[in-house]
Amino acid sequence: MKLHALSSPEELLEKVDVLCVPSSRDKAEIVYQELLSKVIPAETLPSLKEFSAIKAPMSVFFGNVQGRRIKVVYAPENGTLSPPKAYTLAKKIAIKVKSDCQGETGLWLQHLTNEEVVEATMSGWTAGYYNLGLYKKNDSDREKTNSLGVSTFLSGDSLITAAQSGVAVGLVQQEVMNLVNAPSSHKSPATLSAWASRSAAQHGYSVTILDKEDLINQGMHALLAVNRGSEHPAKCIITHYEHPEAKKKVVLVGKGVLFDTGGISMKTPRNLHYMKSDMAGAAAVLGTIEACARLKLKVNVTAIAPVTDNSVDRLSINPGDVISSFAGKTIEVIDTDAEGRLVLADALAYGIKEYQPDVIIDMATLTGSIVGAIGPQAAGLFSKSEGLVTSLKAAGEATGERLWPMPMFDEYMEDMQSDIADIRNLSDKAYAGSVTAAKFLEYFTDNHPAWAHMDIAGVGFQPNGLGKGYCSTGYGVRLLLKWLTSAE
Repeated sequence: MKLHALSSPEELLEKVDVLCVPSSRDKAEIVYQELLSKVIPAETLPSLKEFSAIKAPMSVFFGNVQGRRIKVVYAPENGTLSPPKAYTLAKKIAIKVKSDCQGETGLWLQHLTNEEVVEATMSGWTAGYYNLGLYKKNDSDREKTNSLGVSTFLSGDSLITAAQSGVAVGLVQQEVMNLVNAPSSHKSPATLSAWASRSAAQHGYSVTILDKEDLINQGMHALLAVNRGSEHPAKCIITHYEHPEAKKKVVLVGKGVLFDTGGISMKTPRNLHYMKSDMAGAAAVLGTIEACARLKLKVNVTAIAPVTDNSVDRLSINPGDVISSFAGKTIEVIDTDAEGRLVLADALAYGIKEYQPDVIIDMATLTGSIVGAIGPQAAGLFSKSEGLVTSLKAAGEATGERLWPMPMFDEYMEDMQSDIADIRNLSDKAYAGSVTAAKFLEYFTDNHPAWAHMDIAGVGFQPNGLGKGYCSTGYGVRLLLKWLTSAE
């Protein structure tokens, strides 16, 4: 996807095959008139008002105008489009348009004067042009989608820069979606490491890969324990981007379980094929580093992704086993399907010791319990730092990748006490599963004053219009970028 910022509306109308006009509801008529009056007399235009009874977001197709197809699409609400609504609207337009557009598409954005709205529009448009057919051998649409450009007419260098940034972020989201949507037959610690190495070389940031021998030497025993049943040796991917003017050190940690069978505590077959998505946290934090490098943000950020399968084998850990960890603390494994917190425990402790960050944030598809608690509308946010909760929640509201604060009372830790080890990996209570999982992670943060955990199990993988079933949403990249730039 390439952005062509054109110098005049006439040039835009001449270049594109389909022209789309995202707008708020009350601005749609004005924008429609302004646009089409460029090519045909205004008095001959049909009115949008006759379509007002149709449910929004509204798509009005206006035939051939000098050989061009015009779609006017507007949101349900009146007023100026907010960045989250602009993102969603542009994504929906792109999903609908891409299937029947044979040439270049255009976006009329002359009515948008806010840089954040323009950036969100272009991010949504680019993400919506994602093609899910990763392994379709005869998918001509995929080749067409990946090679197309988008043209727009914008006044002012700052708006053009915002549009270019939006396309860059959308392209990173496409990369994240590719990683998450890839099946386990095409995804291993080695392939994810290779992706990180290619990205780092292309975009100018650093990468370190800890292989199995390194993990043994470092004492990452919890990660290695989860990996015991897999044919693919575990790795820990560490990427780093730093701008010379950055003020804070931030570490992002992402759960990277490439496929989760549940181990010996086997999951049920229903929707088991979706467990390829259990590394959405790792994909998001790795993608965020790439986005920081693409945009040359004034930040100092490290991403740590512990990567493994959770497979079933005679070597797999068993319920009741006691394992060690990077922090030197022992863990009683109550349930081998509570494996994500084990790999995160090592990565969190490692990140704090090795990098001594001002802020450390982890992101993980950690529990089904969070979906039961708040559904698919937001990720769960767990932290004792009120300032961090406030800033992260604000970033979520600003991007539409929402977060909802959850309790972190010390009393929940009582449910994680073990008779024979320092801590157990699962509560025996039938409630607050996402909270006790967060309390487990907290135990390995050495009481870091600015740590936050995001449980993205309900938002990272959804039916989102890109395919018939569930697929990656790319959740987390835009949220983290907004937070990082707001916290500079």
